[in-house]
Amino acid sequence: MPVHEHDSGRIDGPYDVSFRPLAESDLPALMRWLADPEVVAFYGDPPATLDEARQDYVEPDTESPTRRYVIEWDEPGRGRRDVGEVQWHHPYADPSTHWSAGIDILIGDPGARGHGVGVEAIRVMVAYLFEVRGVHRVIIDPEVGNQRAIHVYERAGFHRDGVVRHAAFEHGEYVDTQYLTILVDEWPYARAQWEAE
Repeated sequence: MPVHEHDSGRIDGPYDVSFRPLAESDLPALMRWLADPEVVAFYGDPPATLDEARQDYVEPDTESPTRRYVIEWDEPGRGRRDVGEVQWHHPYADPSTHWSAGIDILIGDPGARGHGVGVEAIRVMVAYLFEVRGVHRVIIDPEVGNQRAIHVYERAGFHRDGVVRHAAFEHGEYVDTQYLTILVDEWPYARAQWEAE
């Protein structure tokens, strides 16, 4: 399952999804995705203005740089289109812990949900982080109520490590998150299962 990162930052894999670095020109689509009721339910309120979105998603954060990408889906019969956003970062401030990577994903286009795009995007990102970036562990932590996402992550090879209580503050209240990980030692088995599908 080769994954390739181009000089432009584009990431291609063996599936029907690829990633390109999020650019300022993507902000109107991103704001539309973040305003979708299914996304708001788990991400909270979207940025109110284009300037706010630019600060949150495009301008670099030197303390904890997050790499953000637009998910492009090569939809059968329709061709390639932008359907969401995926990101990764080192979850700890200490540079010596860069053996872990945290990821997050949203399928913002309602027409792309339910077609396996999320699973494919997670697989490509995990392959990229293990094979290209050389991390040891990949972490994702959806809200416990987001069972659809948790199912997708488990289907992509993640294991539940536990619940982190009051880990996020959404819609005026604290919410618990489900901590899921996949380790590089589990990667060959997960990759073989993906390739067999």
